[in-house]
Amino acid sequence: MKHKAIPFAARAILAALPGLSWQVGHWGPVLSLVLIPLVVMGETRRERYGIALAYYLAGSHGLIEGSASFFGPGHVPMGIALWLTSSALLAAGWAFADRPWRVLAVLVVDALPPLGFFDWLSPLAGAGVLFPGASWVGLLLLLTGVYLLVWWMTRGLPTDLKWRHVCTDTLGFLAGMALMLNVFTAVNPAVVPKGWTGMNLHLGPITGNIMADMARNQAWISKTQAVAQAMAQAMAGHHAVVLLPETLTTWWAGNAAEVRQSVPNGQTWLVGASVPVGRDLLADGIEAVHGSGGVGVGGKEKSGGGAVTDSGTIPDGFGNGGIGEESTSRLLFISPFPVPVSMWHPWYRGHGYVRADGVGYEAGWWEPVRKVNGVRAWASICYDQLLPWVWLEGAIQAPQVVLLTNNEWWAKGTGIPEIQGATAWGWARLIGAPVVEAENA
Repeated sequence: MKHKAIPFAARAILAALPGLSWQVGHWGPVLSLVLIPLVVMGETRRERYGIALAYYLAGSHGLIEGSASFFGPGHVPMGIALWLTSSALLAAGWAFADRPWRVLAVLVVDALPPLGFFDWLSPLAGAGVLFPGASWVGLLLLLTGVYLLVWWMTRGLPTDLKWRHVCTDTLGFLAGMALMLNVFTAVNPAVVPKGWTGMNLHLGPITGNIMADMARNQAWISKTQAVAQAMAQAMAGHHAVVLLPETLTTWWAGNAAEVRQSVPNGQTWLVGASVPVGRDLLADGIEAVHGSGGVGVGGKEKSGGGAVTDSGTIPDGFGNGGIGEESTSRLLFISPFPVPVSMWHPWYRGHGYVRADGVGYEAGWWEPVRKVNGVRAWASICYDQLLPWVWLEGAIQAPQVVLLTNNEWWAKGTGIPEIQGATAWGWARLIGAPVVEAENA
């Protein structure tokens, strides 16, 4: 099908607008689907590549300022290189997207590793807009709709009207299903479990100064205790769960003991922490701390009671402490893929824990659902919230609540937090689970 009525430059500008929309509320997942027909309209590989490139360049330009903010002003060239390289690679497959199956192949290939390691702005997030609560089935419905739409666009004037009617009827059915699911979701919205809350803090990064970091720890612990105290009083004895931001502290023995002794009895704190897991290796994870080492806001827990494990019960010695007893903790979630280059870098060995930039973070690859207080919870940790393949792990496990932990102090003004938030909104909406979020801005 020819589209000479719409000049290439106009289509490239139209493609850039959905890319930019990722930084405006939840418009990114909504408008990202526009990329597909705009690319298919391209008459040559060069045109299709140019349209896709405009989309990715416009949407991910925050990488330049983000690199300068995180690594320092001298790293602007590295940010530019990351921006251009990632955009060029993600756009490459779209050059060949002139058939329905090729469009689906590009969506899948871009979403899965290795391109999936940096697949920002994926139109697959649009499944949550059209088919909320449908989980992985919604993703299949989206791919079916995309296939039929591209088939229709590339068919030209059909010689067999029967197949044209089959295509339009199926698209009409999918549109009706999308409308029904959106109405149902609006009438019956997902509700956060009673007693669950997330902490939004404004602490900035760990400084490396021992005294300053001790004061920083005391600041967020005191604030969280105040929230926990208010929750305990309002809930009349119900168990509460408090989610804290990513990499809030490093889980050295001293820091861990301080947190364990500070958690009120009857509370579970899910603490975002850098956890030593090996020589020169950390995990970007969430430590679950249950019980109290002396801050009682409820009655003493029964021995053998449970709050956090894979199966929903606590192993002996975990979380059975009441007032005056020492609680323990457990590494509950590990990020499947910490930020590449700055955190995940298996291509060279670290040189110890003295310098933070000399320690690598391991990739967990698979994020399982864990039971917390009898609720099936699944966590998406910071950078993971941008990646479709990580969200697919959550979708196929059908969690009852989605935990989002972020550390955004370094990305202010870059548009990256907005893209991350829009992506998480789309995928969590697809899963159909309520969201508990904690952020260190």
